[in-house]
Order: sequence, then C-alpha cells, then structure tokens
Amino acid sequence: MKFLVVLSAVLAVALARPDSYKTDHDGLDIEGIVNNPEALAKVTACFLEKAPCTPIAAEFKSVLPDATETACSKCTAAQKHMLKLYLLKVRETAPDDLKALKTKYDPDSKHIDALIAAIKDA
Repeated sequence: MKFLVVLSAVLAVALARPDSYKTDHDGLDIEGIVNNPEALAKVTACFLEKAPCTPIAAEFKSVLPDATETACSKCTAAQKHMLKLYLLKVRETAPDDLKALKTKYDPDSKHIDALIAAIKDA
C-alpha cells in the first residue's frame, strides 16, 4: 500500500513538470507581426529591454534565455516556427538588432548554432 502512495506521488510530480513552454500563444499571428515593421520593432525593443513589453511579448521574453540555452528543447512546433520567422525577419530588416539579441541571449556564442539547427525546419 505504501508503495502505491509513493508511486502516485512520484507520478504526480513527474506529470506536473513542464516538458514544454506554455502553449497559450501558439496560435499567434507571427506573420502579421514580422511583416509589420512597427510591431516587429516593438517586440525586438522589448526583448532587448529598450521598451516596455506587451504581456504576450513578456511571456516570450521570459523563456528566451532558456530556449536559447537548450536549443528550444521545450518549444512546441508552433513556437519553433514563430522563433524561426522572427529571427529571419530581424536578420533581414535589422541585422544590428539581431547582433544585439545574440549578445544579450548568447554572449559567448555557445548556443546559437544549436538553436538555429533546432528551428531551421520549423
């Protein structure tokens, strides 16, 4: 009987551990954001702590350090797709901002290659 109680407790803890980031915003219209220069600039300014964040941008910003360090291992397919489109558009339209993002979130360039590889097919 004690074994079942302990097993139940272990399973409850294991199931409570998030294996992915929250999916509340997986349906976000990322194309609308990246194709709107003003919206893209606001998100980037938020990520770089140059401007206030919207609640949604703040949620994404809160996971960026971990997502960068773990090559988006907890990202859903939708989140990988959003990050890929965002980074591609920033690279195309604001390369200095991309450099600043890399410096902020991966100052030693230890993780960027793995992150890019993880999202390239998203």
